This record gives sequence, C-alpha cells and structure tokens, in this order.
Amino acid sequence: MEQDILDELYYGHIVPWENQNDKTPEMESFSKQVDQDIECLEKLLDAEGKKVLERLLDNSAELERLQVCEGFKDGFRLGVQLVTAGMGSSKKP
Repeated sequence: MEQDILDELYYGHIVPWENQNDKTPEMESFSKQVDQDIECLEKLLDAEGKKVLERLLDNSAELERLQVCEGFKDGFRLGVQLVTAGMGSSKKP
C-alpha cells in the first residue's frame, strides 16, 4: 500500500494544495458575509481606496496560503514522528 501512495505522489496524482474541502455551513456563511462586505467597500471607496483594498485582499490570500502550507508541513512532520515512535516501541500491548 505504501508503494501505491509513493507512485501517486511521484506521478503528481496527489496534490494537497488542490484538495477542495467541502465548505461547512459555518464557512459558507462567513464566505458570503466577506463577499458582501467587499462589495460594500468597493462601492464606498474611491479609485485609490479600491487599490488599497485589492492589495489588502491579495496580501491576505497570500498570507493564508503560506499559513496553510506551514500547517500542512507541521502536520506531516507530526505524523512522521508518530509513526516513528510507534515503530520504535519494543513493548507490545
């Protein structure tokens, strides 16, 4: 089985950042509110304000992308540590 996952990873069939998790109702609600707030702000802002808002949204999205990537790496490392600890135990339950 582990060879199957290695093949899948090597051939690019596993792409963690493209994993689209289903939105929960709570996430959907926040997403709609954010969209409404952005639309409202765009109506209120002048051209310069819209540029600042766009830059803020771009930077926020990039920051989120970096945070999610770090979270993935931390989780992966923890998983490897757990497997290593489990494999190294000489005691049997």
